[in-house]
Formats: sequence, structure tokens, C-alpha cells
Amino acid sequence: MAWNMTVNMMEFCSCKAMCPCWLGPDTQPDKGWCSAAIVYEIKQGAIDGVDVGGCKAALAAEWPGNFFGGKGTARLYIDPKASEAQRRGLEAVFSGKKGGLFEWLPTKTPSIDIKRGDTLSITIGESGKATLIPFKDQTGRTVTVQGTAAQGAFQSASMELASAKGTRWSDPDLRKWEGDSCTIHAVSWSG
Repeated sequence: MAWNMTVNMMEFCSCKAMCPCWLGPDTQPDKGWCSAAIVYEIKQGAIDGVDVGGCKAALAAEWPGNFFGGKGTARLYIDPKASEAQRRGLEAVFSGKKGGLFEWLPTKTPSIDIKRGDTLSITIGESGKATLIPFKDQTGRTVTVQGTAAQGAFQSASMELASAKGTRWSDPDLRKWEGDSCTIHAVSWSG
């Protein structure tokens, strides 16, 4: 399968500001376990010749400890506006059909709504809701982080840190959680 994508990626989790898991396998999540959602807003790309630009997807997962330890359970959510061909390609890429660290639950297709302004608001059907407010330094510049262990896995050179107070996730097959940690990335992937 040949594919490439330029993606805006927003990650939010059950921890307080900046999940410790980003720093590597020797850190502990705030609650001892980690639950997170990652939203993918695909700016442009193709999977096996199928244009996936404009598609949206999300992944929700939970781990019994730091996510580097694996043993997670995950579910993929693909916006219903994706065609069947787009959905097949997105599911193959994002769910690691050729192996990975998760026990996969069946994919769902809820509406994925992303609204941009002074804040970034994300709603994923009835399962997830987040309002992201980027942290700013004293001069008003967005706070960024580079060089964490997990950024290498996501091929993310730099990530913005944000507050996500009031973020919640509720899927009957995954742990229900609320959190405040959020990172925002612009990445390009291919495989």
C-alpha cells in the first residue's frame, strides 16, 4: 500500500498539562493509566491512489500505564463524509492492519467536527468533546516543545501545548475520562 498525507493532528488525554508519556517510557501518567484521543484533519493526501484530502478521523485508546508499554485498547472513528474507498484506506493506515500495539475495537463513523478560532473546538459524535486553548508565553507566542521521545514516533518536529479543560471521552467500550492535556501538531506522513 502506497500512501502519503499532510495532517493537522490534535492529541488530548486524561493527564494534566502535557502528558508525561510524551517524554518516554520511564515516566508515569498522572493517574497511573493513560487514555487519549488523537484527531486527524487531513489537509491533502492519497492512499493507493484514492484522494483522502479533507477527510477527518480520530483514534481513542487506553493503556494500563505509560503508552510506551503497549497493551492498549483502541478504536478508530472516521467521519461519515468519507467515501467507502476513503474509509477503507484510512482504516488500513490508522489502525495498523499489519500489526501494532493495540487490541482493536470495530471502527465507528460519527460526525467529526473541528472549529477553529481563538480556541480549537473538537466534537466526535457523542464520544468526545474538547476545547483547546494554546498556552502562550509572556510575549503572546504559542508555547512549543521539541525533541520528546514520542514525537519521533509521530514524526512531529514540534508540537504546540494547549489547555483542554473540560475535555471528556465516553465510549461504552473504553474507559470514560476527563482531562486537560493537549498537543497540536502539523505533520507529513507516507508509507
